[in-house]
Amino acid sequence: MSTFISKLPFAGINWGECLCAYRTFLAQPAKGINHINAAQRYSNWDAWVRQRLEKQAEHLRGKMLRIDLAELAKLPADTLGGSYARHMLALGFDPNVFSNVFEDEDWLDQRATVSHDIYHVVTGFDASPLGEYGLAAFAIVQYRDMLNTFILSFVPLSLFRLNWTFPLLRNLWRGFKIGRQCQPIIGYAFEKNWEKPLSQVRQELGIGALYPQAQYA
Repeated sequence: MSTFISKLPFAGINWGECLCAYRTFLAQPAKGINHINAAQRYSNWDAWVRQRLEKQAEHLRGKMLRIDLAELAKLPADTLGGSYARHMLALGFDPNVFSNVFEDEDWLDQRATVSHDIYHVVTGFDASPLGEYGLAAFAIVQYRDMLNTFILSFVPLSLFRLNWTFPLLRNLWRGFKIGRQCQPIIGYAFEKNWEKPLSQVRQELGIGALYPQAQYA
């Protein structure tokens, strides 16, 4: 019986950290995410997700995603890099805060972390709470991970905010749809494609038909 339990996806989850995540997420989202990451770190679920994503991004193994916002900001607004730079500068975010957090062997975690805001640009979801829910729906289809499952577990509570109900459901539906149609995005080499029009990047990822040609963010 114990052997069977040890092979379940939930084996290895730190439930204390999971409880802390639920206690803190609404008031301090970043702290809640840190707790849920700690909760899953040694779980079978995380090991399965990591193995799956590493296989999808095998050609990028060992490569950190380095970003120079100043240079990207010089690109036209309709390019991947130009659109991303404007998104980050408008929010006051610096992707390089993650540069010294990860070791070389943590390349997958580094790429996934830095790529989060690139996914916002590619999918078209903004950085509002409703946009984050839409992106979480996209990511759960792509990653099938515990973090985005955790974020989406707050959907029932959020649906009680009447002004959110229909926009939230619309974003969830769209996020799931984009996630299902998109090629494995963790394996897309953004650093080689900054100068491409965002519409072309979406086409390469298999989701171009979901966006009007004039929309690039």
